[in-house]
Amino acid sequence: FSSAESDVYKRQVSKLSGGQRSKIILAKLLLQSPDVLVLDEPTNYLDVSHIDWLVDYLNNFAGAFIVVSHDYDFLGRITNCIIDIDFGTITRYTGTLKQALRQKAANRETYLKAYANQQRKIAKTEAYIRKNKAGTRAKSAKSREKQLARMDVLTPPKNNRKARFEFPYVATASNLLLQTQDLVIGYDHALVKSAFNFSVGGDEKVAITGFNGIGKTTLLKTLLGQLKPIYGSYELSVTAKLAYFKQDLTWPNSNMTPLQYLQEEFERKKPKELRQALARMGLTAQQAMSPLKELSGGEQEKVKLAKMQFEPANLLFLDEPTNHLDNDTKDALRKAIVNFPGGVIIVSHERDFFRGDWVDKTIDIETMN
Repeated sequence: FSSAESDVYKRQVSKLSGGQRSKIILAKLLLQSPDVLVLDEPTNYLDVSHIDWLVDYLNNFAGAFIVVSHDYDFLGRITNCIIDIDFGTITRYTGTLKQALRQKAANRETYLKAYANQQRKIAKTEAYIRKNKAGTRAKSAKSREKQLARMDVLTPPKNNRKARFEFPYVATASNLLLQTQDLVIGYDHALVKSAFNFSVGGDEKVAITGFNGIGKTTLLKTLLGQLKPIYGSYELSVTAKLAYFKQDLTWPNSNMTPLQYLQEEFERKKPKELRQALARMGLTAQQAMSPLKELSGGEQEKVKLAKMQFEPANLLFLDEPTNHLDNDTKDALRKAIVNFPGGVIIVSHERDFFRGDWVDKTIDIETMN
């Protein structure tokens, strides 16, 4: 923990930020002096500086490690072997992540051609069998039927459903959605030394950055009216309509299915509309009918994003929305944010997510301490 987080040691773990809890788990692992590390999405909730620290630690780690992560930038800096699960098989690639992805693309192209050729052969053989099963070539048809039964049939290519969605927009005539005035945030005391003085225009995209526990989520909660300012104020446009993505994966009832959850949240919506929203997020019919507690972190995040498709707004608050998400869904999320006509305040620790020039303003809280 940084010197600015010195009070962390006296606080209950449940009151810490997601990033601070992740650091405690990593500290526990280090104290065990392991020979092998198994890390499941270790960069989720971690800030940039601690991701850099973890990269250095793993690159100098004397033992072996296995890492599961959707953070391609992180993986590209630490791996020399990639294990990929696709087409019902496990494939091992050596070298960098970029090399592995290129080889996977080439393998996929080869597999698709082989699968298509085999399917044509199977169809042709089945047609021959049907035509000649009872004729003078019945013996030949029977022989081909046996050959077909012995054939090692390739697994059908998996068509991964990609998310395609947009955030619904409520029109506003205001050119200024949010303005802070000497705003100081915190709980019992100020978390940030300097006061916040910034604004969010009608279509501005604003990024909030800083290390874990510095106050990024606290700032959002203050602007949402969930916490009272220590000092100062903020003003929302009278026509501002807010929508909020929380980083925590908490549910009123984790035994509910995504469809049941959405139906309870939006009683007037038809089940068909709710299913379509989940499908747009790339979730299958089976996932839509599975208990939330059985879904992966990424699948649960998609349910939360599906919910936002029924919450028209002109100002979005997005707190670490990229955690757990796969690369394709992150791309879809970025596109939805860029295309959103309103204002957006987003917190994310992933450098790669902010690539391009779509962010209009960055507020680095670290420079305010």
